[in-house]
Amino acid sequence: MGIKDSKSILKCLEETIREQWDCDALTDYGTDETFKYRDVAVRICYLHMLFESLGIKPGDKVALCSKNSSNWAIAMLAVLTYRAVAVPLLPDYSNEQLRMLCEHCDAKFMIASHRLANLWPEGQCPMYMIDVEDLLAMTPSVFTDDVEDKAYNLFAQRYPNGYTANDVHYEAEQPEDLMILSYTSGSTGNPKGVMLPWRSLESNMQFAVNALPNERGMNLFLILPMAHMFGFAFDFLYGLICGAHLYILKKVPAPKVMLNAFTTIKPRYFLCVPLVMEKIIRLRVIPQMKRPFVKVMLKVPGIRNLICRKIRKQLTEALGGNFYEVIMGGAPLSKEVERILRMVGFRYTIGYGMTECGPIITYSDWKEHRQGSCGKAALNMEVKVDSPDPRNIPGEIITKGPNMMLGYYKNEDATNSTIDENGWLHTGDLAVMDKDGFFYILGRKKNMLLGSNGQNIYPEEAEDQVVTHSIFEECVVVQREGKLVGLVYVSDVLLQKLGKNRDELDLEAIRNKVNEHLPRYCQLSALEQRDEEFVKTPKKSIRRFLYK
Repeated sequence: MGIKDSKSILKCLEETIREQWDCDALTDYGTDETFKYRDVAVRICYLHMLFESLGIKPGDKVALCSKNSSNWAIAMLAVLTYRAVAVPLLPDYSNEQLRMLCEHCDAKFMIASHRLANLWPEGQCPMYMIDVEDLLAMTPSVFTDDVEDKAYNLFAQRYPNGYTANDVHYEAEQPEDLMILSYTSGSTGNPKGVMLPWRSLESNMQFAVNALPNERGMNLFLILPMAHMFGFAFDFLYGLICGAHLYILKKVPAPKVMLNAFTTIKPRYFLCVPLVMEKIIRLRVIPQMKRPFVKVMLKVPGIRNLICRKIRKQLTEALGGNFYEVIMGGAPLSKEVERILRMVGFRYTIGYGMTECGPIITYSDWKEHRQGSCGKAALNMEVKVDSPDPRNIPGEIITKGPNMMLGYYKNEDATNSTIDENGWLHTGDLAVMDKDGFFYILGRKKNMLLGSNGQNIYPEEAEDQVVTHSIFEECVVVQREGKLVGLVYVSDVLLQKLGKNRDELDLEAIRNKVNEHLPRYCQLSALEQRDEEFVKTPKKSIRRFLYK
């Protein structure tokens, strides 16, 4: 039985762990320590003993809050294989938010990083809490608590001769049972608890095995937050079901760090948010293409092809040279960067999804990807544009299918406003759809502005033009007294590279240049420069509601 033959995630994991027993499973990039699948299995079993010692039962909620690491991955696998409900909490939240979410989700146990040890005043923590690092040491000397000591002794008693591949057994999940309670990252306000059943991730895994490489022992490089559904589903969970070797980046995904890693890891596919690819292109490709000689040569058909092949080869080698495709999602890709990727024939595609669908909604393989599109309806999903004329009149993307959530935890009003009486989930994203079923997102419904002449304005359109036709790397367009103002930011690193000073930038000249590429109803009346980059969610979407 393999991933293609079974819907059960836990039975697939069981089979993979047995088959890959002596193979590498998890490595924190930049360290010497690697966990083999047998190490993962032993630690999962120990954690099951700990849960049992605490009286935790299948269906109880266990919170995990730590940055990406092998230990986080093992702890998550232990929760899932115990059939408890995993509550992954992003460490980017403030202590106040974390306390609120832990209390809201009714977790009975929390696995967290050391910095959260004092999240509650002494004696007031509402659950059993342990450091993710100490949790997996597997030696009695680190235990300072009777419960942990009991778990260790229980493990030693049940497996006196050691835990072997034949001991690995996980009971198959029930599709409608709650698997994950995932709090949205809150780009438009307070986070909501998305209740995802096992069937949602089962369907996402079916999609993945039909869309992505499925090779025992393949290398993957994880830079996305594993607590976010995009990275969780297709890097972490799918990777381990396939029997891959996961290299986990614990640091901030700076381009230099990543490019060094790619040369040794050579990942089989790569998931990232558009911001990562945009940084690489702006640092490695655009400066080359803007050299006077190259700009002239790009106008000569034969020479243009040679230059494009050279750029494609350099980009491919920079990312390890072994990937099937680079998959981006979570935010729109800059039109300028996509134009370059398209021109040089780079293997990339853009998918679309949301936490509420665990996450996939639309996707297309790089070979059929269309510029500006986020693909077609994903496997098992029905997707449409809610518009009288979807090809010409923008409407909201709505979807239904097995990927869909059960609803929002303790928030019936939000559930009813998101899932209508006919079972359609309303995404809040506005789009059009071409005759072949490819979707083109224009912006968020909540972000849409109304012009003085009644024209609908999608601020994302103006923001993309600012980034494309100016030095600025980030932009948020807001409306003030009926006029559009662009809040802009450029990093010190880029300023130094270009030999420019922030105070010397001619904002009015830049505004006029940008407006040449914008419709009259979408013209910017002013630019305001920021000294600090915009506050973002873990998936690198700007928290727009913070800016007015």
